[in-house]
Amino acid sequence: EKEATEKTMENEKEATEKTMENEKEATEKTVENDKEATEKTMENEKEATEKTMEGEKEATEKTMENEKEATEKTMEMENEKEATEKTMEGVKKRLQKRRWKRKKR
Repeated sequence: EKEATEKTMENEKEATEKTMENEKEATEKTVENDKEATEKTMENEKEATEKTMEGEKEATEKTMENEKEATEKTMEMENEKEATEKTMEGVKKRLQKRRWKRKKR
């Protein structure tokens, strides 16, 4: 009975040690997996942030280009308006000169 008890205790000790070893290995694997997952998540977030920043940069550049074009068109229209007004003034003056010459005769 003593031998059987000792054998049982030895078996239980070995089983406990084996269980603790298995739990230690499982914990180490979990920690390693968590570390890898965290690194991958951080890398994905970094890439997403870079893409977002690139997209925002491109959108800003496009907006600035559009605004520049719109400003240039507005300036062109203003120049055309001024040219048209000057032409109209010239035409008006010529007509007035003709009228004046007719009246003078």
